[in-house]
Amino acid sequence: MLKRAFDLVLATVLGIVFAPLALVLALIIQLESRGPFLFNSRRVGKGGEQFFYHRLRLVKGSPYKTPYEHTRFGRFIGNLSLDEIPALLNVLKGEMSLIGPRAEKPEKVDLGDPDWQKVLSVKPGLFGLGVLTFLDEYNQTSVRNRIQPEVHYADNRSFLLDMKILLKSLYYWIRMGHLKGRF
Repeated sequence: MLKRAFDLVLATVLGIVFAPLALVLALIIQLESRGPFLFNSRRVGKGGEQFFYHRLRLVKGSPYKTPYEHTRFGRFIGNLSLDEIPALLNVLKGEMSLIGPRAEKPEKVDLGDPDWQKVLSVKPGLFGLGVLTFLDEYNQTSVRNRIQPEVHYADNRSFLLDMKILLKSLYYWIRMGHLKGRF
């Protein structure tokens, strides 16, 4: 109950603060390349329920095509993790929390695996132990390895741990300018 209230209050405040920036970024994305400014990808949430994770589009054309090419400004937005501002909507809708395991794509989740069952016992989050553990190497780390910190989080979650993750995430974002790997 406290966690949900915290999520709602902070996501609302962050949404209000970052809304003007998100609008400017959406306009730049529209001017730089064709297609919608939002990219919605299917992710797996608590209890194995799927939802659409909202992000700003960083690539030319369709993000589903391989190989894809980042726009010049898309690379900048991604390096600062600003593409995740729209995910605050996922938090407000209750599909995600601010702090929790990183939401994965359905094809990377094994619902029969006991580790995944632990991870999926909590809502996914925008900030999490997995990203903090691997930082720049997160996207290059195997799902099997990057799930281990998420299992630890699911087994040991508390408001204090959430605050540590949030503060450490903000520290790294300010120090490094991003949380996920560079493109």
